[in-house]
Amino acid sequence: MNILGISAFYQDSAACLLSDGELSAAVQEERFSRRKHEASFPLDSIRYCLEQADASYKDLGLAAFYNDSFTDRLKVSYFLRKIGYRGRIVFYSRRASYMAAAFYPSQFKEAAILVNDGIKLGIVLGRGEGKKIEEIKNHKFGFSLGNFYSAVTAYLGFKPNCDEYIVMGLSAFGRPKYKDLFLRNINKRSLKDALRMMPYEKSKDVTQAEMDIAASLQAAVEIEILKISESLYKIAPSENLCISGSLGLNCLLNTAILKQRLFKNIWIQPAGTDAGCSLGAAFLAWHHRLGNERIIAGNQDKMHNAFLGPGFSDTDIEKFLLSNDIRYKKLEPAKIPDVVADLIAEGNIVGWFQGRMEFGPRALGARSILADPRSLNFHDRLNLKVKFRENFRPFAPTVLAEKAAEYFDLEMLSPYMLLTEQTKENKKKEIPAAVHIDGSSRIQTIERNSQHVLYYDTVNAFYQKTGCPLIINTSFNTRNEPIVLSLQDAYRCFKKTEMDYLSMGNFLITKKYD
Repeated sequence: MNILGISAFYQDSAACLLSDGELSAAVQEERFSRRKHEASFPLDSIRYCLEQADASYKDLGLAAFYNDSFTDRLKVSYFLRKIGYRGRIVFYSRRASYMAAAFYPSQFKEAAILVNDGIKLGIVLGRGEGKKIEEIKNHKFGFSLGNFYSAVTAYLGFKPNCDEYIVMGLSAFGRPKYKDLFLRNINKRSLKDALRMMPYEKSKDVTQAEMDIAASLQAAVEIEILKISESLYKIAPSENLCISGSLGLNCLLNTAILKQRLFKNIWIQPAGTDAGCSLGAAFLAWHHRLGNERIIAGNQDKMHNAFLGPGFSDTDIEKFLLSNDIRYKKLEPAKIPDVVADLIAEGNIVGWFQGRMEFGPRALGARSILADPRSLNFHDRLNLKVKFRENFRPFAPTVLAEKAAEYFDLEMLSPYMLLTEQTKENKKKEIPAAVHIDGSSRIQTIERNSQHVLYYDTVNAFYQKTGCPLIINTSFNTRNEPIVLSLQDAYRCFKKTEMDYLSMGNFLITKKYD
């Protein structure tokens, strides 16, 4: 049974394919269109999902769409019929799809559910057990923290529903001097009166005023999210918590909930925006429409490390390189970790294009840019010469899971780079490029499993050579563009930036060959 899940028409359009209850493919339309947060009908994403499963529209048992809008449901029906699908289409609410995306792919048999999203949804509290999910009717938190966060993001001159993560990073530089002002206005529909009380004028450069406003915003929202978490725990007591929604990508909020210690175990949907609702709708169809039981396999979630997007064979890569007259060196697969680790240790920045692309906004070791965390020079060079973005932006480390506790105050593993923890005091000087101004790091822990063999071995090779068990991992893209999808995208990004090497499959490319 193949079920196609679809998200479209708001932002982060996406498609996924559920095959006999298992995720076989998922991708966002922005990766094909090259327009960040693409909202159109995800035709290319659907084509990819079917190709990945070697299936056609005739092989689909169901198509599932999330959204409460009658107009959008008509549009989905129209587009699916237009491209040749004649089967059943089932529709689910946005709220149910977000809850399903949070709970069904998790490793928990039962859990409380927290959806923390923006304008269209707000806060949804729920619980899940087995194949059943239910929304808890609680109107105490009827406002949207996501909407509040986006409004201040826009006020600071950044793009709302897009650049909130920039404001999160900026908050570490400021003082929360307006926190109480925000708290008094957080439930109001308009922020204008509160914002007028802040001495801030837009300028070309980021000022201390912006930093203080960002810090105040983050502090106020953290206080509110902890109230919500406490309320949820009281009405849906559980050791486990599942989180989704756009603010579920705010690492500081997730860490605050973890340190509240009401919930022992937390799982966060790595594709927390509307893109992830394609998964939610598909799982709802599998468990609710078709009545299939939910099977938990050990302690593993169902996201396959989020490596659900397109990948390319060595034959594809070599054909691309030859047809474009690109010089390369072919490596034996077993030598790739040592070669790349040497390059990083020697001070090179390496584009890393390996395996299937990640689903969601985080680069997790498939479409990444890798660098040495031991020199602060790499922080500035990556921001200014590779990513072309503000110099205050932090970089995340990928750390061997078994070594994470030596470097960070880590209370649980963070495979999807969705938690921020303090760096150990005695390690800060060792890895300055991976430490933010407040002493924190947004961490990805990595274990050697079936999806992470090559990347793990590369980080481990760097550790064996340098004694440092982590490397800088930032997404393979430049500012305001989606993560690269194709071979052409990767090579174009490599050429226009100051990356030194590009590792694609078994092939190594460098500008030194030009």
